[in-house]
Order: sequence, then C-alpha cells, then structure tokens
Amino acid sequence: MKTSASVFLLVAAAAVAGPALADNMMAKVEAMKSSGKAEVFAVENGMYTCSSCQPEVKIKANGETQKVTGNSEFDEMAVKVRDPHRIEVIEIQNGHNKVFTTYIVSADGKTLTVDYNDYTMGKEQKGAYTATRVAPAPAGALPVSGSWKVEQIEEGAKHTAERPH
Repeated sequence: MKTSASVFLLVAAAAVAGPALADNMMAKVEAMKSSGKAEVFAVENGMYTCSSCQPEVKIKANGETQKVTGNSEFDEMAVKVRDPHRIEVIEIQNGHNKVFTTYIVSADGKTLTVDYNDYTMGKEQKGAYTATRVAPAPAGALPVSGSWKVEQIEEGAKHTAERPH
C-alpha cells in the first residue's frame, strides 16, 4: 500500500482478515505515525492532487473515472467535489470499486473527518478516521485541502459527520 490514506483504510480490513495481518498493518500505521508524515492533498482549479501518494496522483476532480499509473492497489480513480468542504474519492482496480472515501472538513477548517467503504477483502467494510490540520490548504484550493495528521481511527462503523454550512 503506497498512499497514506490507503494504509489507514487497510487497518479496518486487516482487522477482519485476522489478528496476524491486523498486527502487521497496525505496526505499519504506528511506523508511519512516528515518521510524522501527513496525508497531503488539494483540490484546486478543478484538479485533485495527492502529493503524499506514492507515486503522486493528479487527476481532474470532475467525478469521472480516470486512469492512474504506478500504484499496485488501484489503476483508476474518480474524485467528485460535493461542495468546498466535502469531496468523494473512489479507487478502482480492474474495473471494480475498491475503496470509496468521503472527506469532510469542519467549519473551522481544523478537523478532517474521513468515512470509507472498503471492498478490498471481497465484502464491504466500513470505517472512519479523523485528522488534524498540520498545514494550510494551498492558496486558492478548496478548504478540504491541506496537510492532515491522522488522530483517531474508528473501525467498523460509519461516522455521522455533518456537512458544514
């Protein structure tokens, strides 16, 4: 798993797969947390850029499925802007939706709530995490953009974050 968001998404799936795999994924998450690396993405001028993804992803944020290269976990993505505070990202592998993620920034812009449905294990797994802003969004980017440090992971239950007004 090469993107920071994808590592966190796999934690919930790993917990379902078995204790050994879950322990391995938790070790990877802890290692990433201790490295201080943030999840960094932006939606600006109609484009979605994930600079913390390996390799970096840059696609149109128009809701349409687009090819991406260099990632073993997905070969297509779609990013849809619901409003300036909420985006939806779909990762697709071989024509099948693998992870559906909704990112919602709080009204004060300090907290990101992420809900996801993960289909990588063959059946739907739901979860959520929250993150704290560690760097501002680029000038001109949507408020949901920026650098985010994961704070709390909630496995197995859909979070009920309200969309800011």
